Amino acid sequence: MIRLEQVSKSYPHRPKPALQRIDLRVEPGEFVYLTGPSGAGKTTLLRLLYGAELPSQGRVVVGGTDLSRLAPRHLPLLRRRLGLVFQDFRLLPRRSVFDNVALSLEVAGVGRREVQRRVSEVLEQVNLASLAQALADTLSGGEQQRVALARTLAPRPDLILADEPTGNLDPDTALGMLRLLVGDCVGGATVLVATHDPALLELVRGVRVVNLECGRLEECA
Repeated sequence: MIRLEQVSKSYPHRPKPALQRIDLRVEPGEFVYLTGPSGAGKTTLLRLLYGAELPSQGRVVVGGTDLSRLAPRHLPLLRRRLGLVFQDFRLLPRRSVFDNVALSLEVAGVGRREVQRRVSEVLEQVNLASLAQALADTLSGGEQQRVALARTLAPRPDLILADEPTGNLDPDTALGMLRLLVGDCVGGATVLVATHDPALLELVRGVRVVNLECGRLEECA
């Protein structure tokens, strides 16, 4: 599902590369934690994986597609197969919870009846069914984060990229969210969760952990 080969990423205004000669392979259906302190390069790596940036060197292959060779007009088609959970949620503030989740299905051409079914199902999963008609900007940070997760899960993506997905959640809610991601992984999706919080690794054990330090990658036991 994911293959990075000798990937480096540099920026003109920074003295050191953000990523240095990264080699990483993630198989379909695998759940992987991407750990490391703030500034280690985790967000940069995720941005490469969904095509927001291109590597300075090396190859980034997602689902068999070499992103360096992908025409910009084809990028939206690739992203339909991806689920993204951002740190800043990116919700439509004056639209309802239901509408925010439904939008990800509507743009993919899913029929109205199926949209209703899937949105209702995923809102139950993230414990937001009672807030389906609430406006997004009236929710707490934790509730908004769960809306963002529901929006990600509803289209049933092949690959989920989550950048600090539990940052605003209490431990019980964070555990529930991670269990949802693990469950989606068992259902066939590949999941990569970036976090700088070592406590998060204790919530769901027995999964692969890779660590970024100063732009370099190492596998953790």
